[in-house]
Amino acid sequence: MQNSWQNTLNALNLPVLILLFCLMVVVAGFRRVGLLDRLYKKCFNFVDNTRALARLFIFLNFFISMLVTNDVSLIIFVPLAIKALISINRDDLLIPVVSLQTIAANMGSMLTPIGNPQNLFIFTYFNYDIWHFFKVTAPVYIVCGVLLFIFTHFIDKGRLHISKASIPPMPVFKTSVLGVLFCIAIACVLGFLNVYFLLAVVVVAVTFIEKRLFIYADYKLLLLFVLLFIFVNNISSTDMIKEAASDFAGHYEYFVSLCLSQIISNVPATVLLSGFSKNADALLLGVNVGGLGTIIASMASLISFKAYVKVDGAMPLYYLKKFTKYNLHFLLVLVCLHFIFPKLF
Repeated sequence: MQNSWQNTLNALNLPVLILLFCLMVVVAGFRRVGLLDRLYKKCFNFVDNTRALARLFIFLNFFISMLVTNDVSLIIFVPLAIKALISINRDDLLIPVVSLQTIAANMGSMLTPIGNPQNLFIFTYFNYDIWHFFKVTAPVYIVCGVLLFIFTHFIDKGRLHISKASIPPMPVFKTSVLGVLFCIAIACVLGFLNVYFLLAVVVVAVTFIEKRLFIYADYKLLLLFVLLFIFVNNISSTDMIKEAASDFAGHYEYFVSLCLSQIISNVPATVLLSGFSKNADALLLGVNVGGLGTIIASMASLISFKAYVKVDGAMPLYYLKKFTKYNLHFLLVLVCLHFIFPKLF
């Protein structure tokens, strides 16, 4: 019984859940003080049409995710993109932009060892040399950047009709506290601080500045992550999955990890297959490319999906259809490149 409870606790991946909770509270605080409104309006200073605006948000995810992880970049930039597009009455672009932001975050995060959990696990488990790691991930990263640029070319270059409504001044003290909390969260992402320290600081600070912020965390999303973590743990513990992994993973790491990621997500697939893999490079590429495809292939994709669903008039099923379509296009290109240039992709 004790082992069962211990396995369940390990499956929950508490550090990830704590980090997500703290970031949700901090970002909610930024929204309450008006920082998000200021940031998305600032974005209009760098672009002059809707295509450029879409590319700005998509490539912010692509470049920033490698430094702060795909989860964090989506929590930060997807709400900004949604607010910006709604403010210019381009709700029709929400689904393509948010879908491509998600792909950008998932594939952009693959470049560095700290970009996502599976990379960090593989980097440490197989004792990677940092330059060899970049040599493996860079070709796919570059191709994905080119594909994102091509896909955004089909977004029209409509004029930006920007509201001139004034934004009230931000409370300096509250904004400063939230800024410090955000920096602590990023330090946790980079491994400099412990997430339990972050949780303690966030609880104390937010209770002091505005305890109502706790109600703005997306507890439904956190619960969904909990249920998925438990479900995935149970699936990956079954004898059938383990036997299949041991039979095929040692010879077909790329395709086994890619396919398994579609069912149990790429992080659990990484942990499950690492003990059987004889080719770390193929596993590294397989689980990252495997983040494309289904909505749970990379659990970070659920973050942007939930952000979109909160929008008035959201069409969840249509979003899933378009999201899957975009993902399959990227997946098809990358798999074809792997067949043609197996040592490069």
